[in-house]
Amino acid sequence: LGTRLWVRASTAQIATRIATGNKPTFPPAPPVQTMLLLALKWKLLAAVAALMAGQRYAKGSGGGSASAAVHALDASAKKLAKAGGKRINLATYTEGVELLMPAFTAYGRIFDNAARKDVLGNVEKLRKRSRALDKKEGCAMVLAEAAADPAAVSAPDSAARALFWVNRIMHQIAASFQNLIDHRDRSFTRCATDAYMATCAPYNLPAHRTMARIMLNIIPDRAAFVKLYGFETMDDLAPHLAAWIKASQPTRAGIDAFFAKHPHLAPARRY
Repeated sequence: LGTRLWVRASTAQIATRIATGNKPTFPPAPPVQTMLLLALKWKLLAAVAALMAGQRYAKGSGGGSASAAVHALDASAKKLAKAGGKRINLATYTEGVELLMPAFTAYGRIFDNAARKDVLGNVEKLRKRSRALDKKEGCAMVLAEAAADPAAVSAPDSAARALFWVNRIMHQIAASFQNLIDHRDRSFTRCATDAYMATCAPYNLPAHRTMARIMLNIIPDRAAFVKLYGFETMDDLAPHLAAWIKASQPTRAGIDAFFAKHPHLAPARRY
């Protein structure tokens, strides 16, 4: 009974706070109840959240945030194209990733807030470790860290983990964009979820995968996504998405090759 009441209260709070544009919060709950919500109730919560989010985006306008989103996408593409492939200039790379942040507004406020915290947190870790190790190239920084303390590479704030996860997120974004371009009949949620399952999910814990699926069920629909970038059709937006995919490919491939060569520096796949 306690769990059912807690789930009802959590669902009501999510619906209310999404409708008003605020980040959902949950009433205090024991860990077991939290896991029950994640494992058993995510479909109900996602449905309510998607309904409320859909109503909010239907009323919204593109305006300034739309122009900021497409400008961020283009600026990020230009910077990432200069970051290198086999040798990744950390200053340029982290700036290119950071420049992308306004583009997340097109995913909705909840996803935007979560993505900013995650991505910018890892960007700051890369910059901090670069200064501490006095290394300006990404892969050399990770190797220096491993040489100094082999056990450090598995720490949450390590250079190895930060570089790996930023790259995984960049892969997820690229795959989402490619799915949107290639599969015009699929929903934005389907495109983004398929991208997540192929890029980040294999390295996430089950609870993290469940939460990610919730988040990806409360993003705007495809039409709203295009409009929030300042365009009327996917045909207009697609060249910008394709340009970012192309510009980010060398860095993504370079980091992939590094971790393929040094698999002990990467997190283990979970499935």
